[in-house]
Amino acid sequence: MKIIQLIYSLGSGGAEKFVVNLSNALANAGHNVTVCILRTDQIPRRIYLKKELAPNIKFHSCQLEPGFSLKKAKIVADFILSEKPDIVHCHLNVIPYIYKVALFHKEIRFIHTIHSIAEHASGGKFQRHINKFFYKSRRIVPVTISKICQQSFEKYYHLSGIARVDNGCPIPEKTSRFNDVKKEIDSYKTDKDTKVFLHVARCYPEKNQTLLIESFNRLNSKGFNFALLCIGFGFDSDKGKELQKLACSKIHFLGVKDNVGDYLYNADAFCLSSSFEGLPISLIEAMACGVTPICTAVGGIPDVVADGKTGYLCPTLSVNDYVDCIRRYLQHPLSKENIESAFKNSFSMEKCANKYLEIYMQGK
Repeated sequence: MKIIQLIYSLGSGGAEKFVVNLSNALANAGHNVTVCILRTDQIPRRIYLKKELAPNIKFHSCQLEPGFSLKKAKIVADFILSEKPDIVHCHLNVIPYIYKVALFHKEIRFIHTIHSIAEHASGGKFQRHINKFFYKSRRIVPVTISKICQQSFEKYYHLSGIARVDNGCPIPEKTSRFNDVKKEIDSYKTDKDTKVFLHVARCYPEKNQTLLIESFNRLNSKGFNFALLCIGFGFDSDKGKELQKLACSKIHFLGVKDNVGDYLYNADAFCLSSSFEGLPISLIEAMACGVTPICTAVGGIPDVVADGKTGYLCPTLSVNDYVDCIRRYLQHPLSKENIESAFKNSFSMEKCANKYLEIYMQGK
């Protein structure tokens, strides 16, 4: 099967990471896969994950600057038609670029994965009506990534029977730098009993990192023994610098890492303080490594984490509740084996890729 995966860029975000993982799994299964990004590949951060694509995957950049236009849509359409794919799988809000080709080329099956709550991923009220036409007519087949995302989609578009494929990921691998990372993390510890918490996300408003920093500052003021490590883009921005200034000495900002697995395997718990989410790839990767999630109960996170069994969920976005959630973890550590088992049963990349292949084949 000839498949194009279409996304804005291959930056460090969760949707981008998912596209790389899915493309690799499909290529490994013998399919002809092309990853096409809309944005220019001349800016390194826009192709950060390109190096993780399997060698047999074709890569193409449409070299578009931000902002939609019909001329830009034609560039995308011309590339798609030149490739003669069986499937075009779209991610994030790229579908305005393929409306015309989806309408007039029924020999191609168009899939659109909505990576968040529907109202945050629709492109606005005007686009919502156009999207609904394509979804309802099945010229573009929508796919949601979690139970709550599916529910939000059906409510927002007043459409039912929408496909759902829970996000998946491969089990992170340890690299040759694993021992160096272990030594680095040991240097952040006060003693052998220090608990290591890991946060992996870009510095962005929806990630709500102010809640995270304020919660750990409070734990520090009460004498708790911990080290919080923050990995991701954007902590050198104005907002990121504000967070660093706010943070106590037990919170460390490590920047971008291409060996996150090494850090996960050396961590005790994984923290997300988001105000909304779809179904975070970083969370699933943490569970694959047996690391206990401590997360706000937003978006698709409650579909993944069973409170008190495979992680801890904070019911609100308050510092008091998030601190209590961390305390619950410290008082009642969870079985690493149970967390790994939950991942293998529901969120492996193999299962995820097979479900997408079933959707690709429908109507063929």
